[in-house]
Amino acid sequence: MKNIFENIPANLFRTNLKENKTGTFKIALVREVVGPMINRSNYADETIVFRTQEGKNLIEVPARKWKAPDKLTGLKLCRQTSAVSEDVRYNVIKTSNELANPNSILFGDSVTASNDAVGIKARVIYDWAYSIRPVDELVDTIQHNALSEGGTMYDEEEGKLRQSLFRVQYIQPQTYFPQFITLENATPELLFHLLSSILFTSRYGAQSTTTGNNVRNHIVAMGYDTVEAPLNSFTFSNNWNEATEVNLENIKAEMLKQMQDNYAENLIQGEDLEVTIRETWKSDLTSEYQATQEQCVEYLKEIKVYKEPKAKKAPAKKKQPVEA
Repeated sequence: MKNIFENIPANLFRTNLKENKTGTFKIALVREVVGPMINRSNYADETIVFRTQEGKNLIEVPARKWKAPDKLTGLKLCRQTSAVSEDVRYNVIKTSNELANPNSILFGDSVTASNDAVGIKARVIYDWAYSIRPVDELVDTIQHNALSEGGTMYDEEEGKLRQSLFRVQYIQPQTYFPQFITLENATPELLFHLLSSILFTSRYGAQSTTTGNNVRNHIVAMGYDTVEAPLNSFTFSNNWNEATEVNLENIKAEMLKQMQDNYAENLIQGEDLEVTIRETWKSDLTSEYQATQEQCVEYLKEIKVYKEPKAKKAPAKKKQPVEA
């Protein structure tokens, strides 16, 4: 896993999770919608929209809607490599010791089911994402109905039709969301885990069990330096040259250019990263992930969060009867 980042200066990485280093990693990616996606706002039948000063109505997807599915994929990868407690469930951490896993240390977590008021700050920072084209060109509203077991809307008990119509706005395929993700205070293993979690996630938005695999993630490039470049999705989308056709190749080319302008030689091409990560996962990474989990345990011990399990008391021996 470390060989993937061998050209990155070692001083940008942590060797101990408690160390303070100035290294930051900027990941540029395009979220390509390949199936209908629901991006609900406060109203169940409307997608979230942001109106710019220039009068553009862009689709706005909050960072949490991207981070949560990526984090869930990361948890599955940790389970696959036995690097997390079997008791851990997504957003359900029962004890502080269960925080000792790569996923919680990377994405942040807190104890939710006990009296331990413990929280781990995330090391990865997600950007809110904005569409390039206006919402009217990208969203379609479809009316649905909730059928009965007989396949109709007839209510047998009431003897009349039920009022069970509802409307849903879907973001349509060939919608593109450029996004920039920042990682700080990372080890090579945590960086690998983040890239893997992004690359292997494909379901986003509400009702993902109904909409299925609806997003394909394309890593464009990853830059590294002691400071973070001022790049984000909104400025990228808002400043898009309207004379340029909005398609995947043009977006990737413009994102790569902006990354090169800000990071120069401190850059790794996204296609190379994707190929290498997929090839790496063809091997058994259990030992590598478990070694990373041990690092997490040591880190939580150093910050006084991890509590050594109490030794179980041996059962008391039965007294032998005294002979007369």
